[in-house]
Amino acid sequence: MSNTALPREAELRTWASRGIEVEGDVLVTRMPRLQAVVASGEKPAYATLRCWKDEQHRYIVDVKVQVTVALECQRCLSQCELELATQSSLCVVWNEDSIKELPSGYDPLIAGDVSDLHALVEEELLLALPAVPMHDVGDCEDVSRAFGDSTMEVVEEKESPFAALGALLKTPDAEDDKG
Repeated sequence: MSNTALPREAELRTWASRGIEVEGDVLVTRMPRLQAVVASGEKPAYATLRCWKDEQHRYIVDVKVQVTVALECQRCLSQCELELATQSSLCVVWNEDSIKELPSGYDPLIAGDVSDLHALVEEELLLALPAVPMHDVGDCEDVSRAFGDSTMEVVEEKESPFAALGALLKTPDAEDDKG
């Protein structure tokens, strides 16, 4: 993590023309949509933006973001800390019509003259959120204590639904019908 804050706004096309690279922190409290999803996020997100122009003179922004947040584990419903990390190459375009012309390696970033960098970082982190946040398998102790052993016993005791069909096929009456 750095001790500097990421600028709030930037003219990304100008930055790309000049080849500017910036890095800095963004507090989770400055990202309201992310803050609404996480259980807690005391540590700031660390972001690096590298702006440049490719061979076709497209404005490119390489974005790397990482942060550790606490989410509610969907297995045991307690907090679990997860590291969110994302990396993407965005091509700055004016409108949706320009998206069709982009090569597959770039994601579009529709932007006007000035872009909100904190919103960009927030969007990247929202895309990095897991669909179902959970601890690692052995870390949900309450769940494994409550359900672990008994669940395995129930699965082992359960009889196959086709066992009765197999028994019918092996009866002497079934052999008489064949002959």
